[in-house]
Amino acid sequence: MLKLSRRWQSWIGWFVAGLSCCWLLQWGMPENRGSRAIAQTPPPSLSSTVAVQQGIEAYEQGNFKGAIGLWQETLPKIGDASDRALIHGNLALAYRHIGKLSEAIAQWEAALEIYRDRDEQGEIAKLLTEQAQAYSDLGQHQRALTLLNSNELAQSQPDTATQAAIQGIIGNAYSALGRYEKAIAAHQQSRQLATEANHTPYRATALNNLANAYWKQAERLHYQGELADAEGDPQAPFLEQSEAENLSKARQLFEESLEVARQGAPLEEVSALLNFNRLLESNFHQAPSPENRALIQQNWERARAILPGLLDSREKAYAAINLAEGFLRSPDLIAVGEALPLLERALTVARNLGDKKAESFALGSLGELYEKHLKDLTQAMAYTRAAQSVAQEVNAADSLYRWQWQAGRILKALERKEEAIAAYKGAIVSLQSIRSDIIVANKDIQFDFRDRVEPVYRELLALLLESVPTQTALKQPAANPSDSLSQAQNASSSLQEVVDILESLKLAEIQNFFGDDCVQLALAEAQGSKSLEATNTAAVYNIVLEDRVYTILQAPGQPAKYYSVPVNQSELDEEITQFRFFLEDRTSRRYLPYAQKVYDWLIRPMEEDLAAANPTTLLWINDGVLRKIPIAALHDGQEFFIQKYPIAVAPSVSLTISKPLERSNLNALSVGLTEAKTLEAKQFSPFQQSFAALQNVRTEINAVGEILGGTELLDREFSRENFETQVQQQDFPVIHMATHGKFGVDADSTFLLAYDGPIAIEELDNILRSRPSHRPVGLLSLSACQTAAGDNRSALGIAGVAVRAGVESALATLWFINDEATVPLVKEFYQQLLDPKITKAEALRQAQMKMIEDLSYSHPAVWSPFILIGNWL
Repeated sequence: MLKLSRRWQSWIGWFVAGLSCCWLLQWGMPENRGSRAIAQTPPPSLSSTVAVQQGIEAYEQGNFKGAIGLWQETLPKIGDASDRALIHGNLALAYRHIGKLSEAIAQWEAALEIYRDRDEQGEIAKLLTEQAQAYSDLGQHQRALTLLNSNELAQSQPDTATQAAIQGIIGNAYSALGRYEKAIAAHQQSRQLATEANHTPYRATALNNLANAYWKQAERLHYQGELADAEGDPQAPFLEQSEAENLSKARQLFEESLEVARQGAPLEEVSALLNFNRLLESNFHQAPSPENRALIQQNWERARAILPGLLDSREKAYAAINLAEGFLRSPDLIAVGEALPLLERALTVARNLGDKKAESFALGSLGELYEKHLKDLTQAMAYTRAAQSVAQEVNAADSLYRWQWQAGRILKALERKEEAIAAYKGAIVSLQSIRSDIIVANKDIQFDFRDRVEPVYRELLALLLESVPTQTALKQPAANPSDSLSQAQNASSSLQEVVDILESLKLAEIQNFFGDDCVQLALAEAQGSKSLEATNTAAVYNIVLEDRVYTILQAPGQPAKYYSVPVNQSELDEEITQFRFFLEDRTSRRYLPYAQKVYDWLIRPMEEDLAAANPTTLLWINDGVLRKIPIAALHDGQEFFIQKYPIAVAPSVSLTISKPLERSNLNALSVGLTEAKTLEAKQFSPFQQSFAALQNVRTEINAVGEILGGTELLDREFSRENFETQVQQQDFPVIHMATHGKFGVDADSTFLLAYDGPIAIEELDNILRSRPSHRPVGLLSLSACQTAAGDNRSALGIAGVAVRAGVESALATLWFINDEATVPLVKEFYQQLLDPKITKAEALRQAQMKMIEDLSYSHPAVWSPFILIGNWL
């Protein structure tokens, strides 16, 4: 029988869906760190000995494509099952080295079938572990976890070293999914097992991965801490302290990983050096201290010294790319000279290996170097085009979009506008093809979205809008009437293209926030809805760009029009933040100048066109920071905007169901919580959260019951189980929830509070979709909830609640209200809703108008936070 020992490769450059270039050690099963595969002399009786041995030699020399060819040719000639299994295993390793992970998984599966027949448990454990690593490399982390938690793997009784690798892969999968506590627990177990096995590379790997998990958790805590501080949340200092503790642990573990790796694990040492440097550099947008700066330089030099002595591999190529990027993050001009040879070397290694994806990254990184640092746009374009070509060759959309985006930037700088637009459009097509994969692959992408994905859309929107003539220009008389008509038609067509791109961005934002594929289900449910024109509804989009704000009006039966205000993003952010702050202060009218200023920006330019169109309802699709404010509270100097039009908001027109609410049996499931509650740490927050009693909820629930009838669940009766049971037993068209709720920075920090604990947004979705008819709930009302005023993402969450909860409409509040004023507003809203001639948007308008007319409740702090989301009919 042919005896081939394996090198179970453990050190892999980690590219999260091609969006970020950072380093994490990932696990495989190395037996010998000094070579790729060690072959014992095969028995002379094996007819394919020469070809097999030649394949091994090619593999050892880094000629993986040659090895694959020889082994594939030889495989059908091998009769012994064990020999075939060994060849399949080595083919898998070779495929993995050139980045063909799907082919590698198939080869491991073929080997597994043989080992299962022969009941070779040790080999089964190793191959299942390898497969799980490959799935994790592909971004299929949940699939990797399923494989590693399978009964088959548990029954194979893996040895201590294999168990260490298994826990390492589990830890990395949990880290990628944003579940850092589970990741840390797995990596700690991996570290302990590696120590028991006395395996130096495994120990270094476990320490490095553990450090990364603490670091990523520190980043999340930093984000949460900034938000808490902006909100005046008492948790802010605890979050800051926890962040500092995590960073300290991460640094200590990186240092320990380096110490262990220097005992004979050069690959692990380079990885730890690069990871450590990223920690030292990041410091959350602050410049590194002089001491850290010196240490960064020292680590760079050490990594650069180790690289030439490593065997050519995709790991070496990615290490060179990452090291080059580290140099380019340096403020020293000499860094460019250091980066160029590293990227050229990475390109040579990738080409020698036949690893097309690594080649694409090397070429693309060279393009970026010439674009941003050497300012040679011609050379930058040449490298970028080459990177695109190679990415297309291997169907790597996750990296292709980066190079298409890069090409768009370069072409724009070269003033080749039409070509730039085409490049940006190509990038968006590539992004849309992998959108679901990106979100599922890594939760941290949710926070990288603004830097790695969103700019592609916004830069394209800016280019397109530059080409559209303004309304003022269109109104100027032309010498030839046909020229005016042609110009108007072109403007309309261009604006429609802008709206289409904007809709794509909105879909991407919602999917990014909720971290799943709820968008596709919502799109399907919105099919067959009435059109905006059929309901005499105008859609109003706003677009926040770096130097101006655009408003697009799609009035029923008319071509789209746009209006531009020259206000930069920082000024807009400041004005909106102040407006929101003063708007919540019921004791002051300091909100009014801001309400009028924002009105002048968003509404004044289109007042005339709005009046001419005379729509029944306005559906607002707000952008960025504008999601944080109620459009209803904008003021023209005489009256609030809600006094002119009924208003609804939506995250996207294409996701919005527009069907009239069935009024014949408008009963409600009304649930509420009056008692104070405390959530323990780790329940949607790293720290304990306290919620005050809601003294007006009982009156509110009783009022809903008196008007609509139905079923009431209050306090102890409002358990998660009782709530689910009621939903499953009867198709309530209205569900009214008067309880604490928080819309955080992502779906994982968004919840509603039942008596016996929180209901996550995903759990709410599952409950509401369990109704007997399986039809969406007509109206979900949420009072006493709150969003974070300091964060755009939480406002996006409340705008998307109707999408994620699987309901047609949601009535929610932008900030927490625990006031007796809630009761008359809610009563009036439901009383109006009983009239089949009145839409939900008009019902809310009437309720808010009644509040404005009452001196006790006329301040917008009381009535304006109520917004109608989704279906306005």
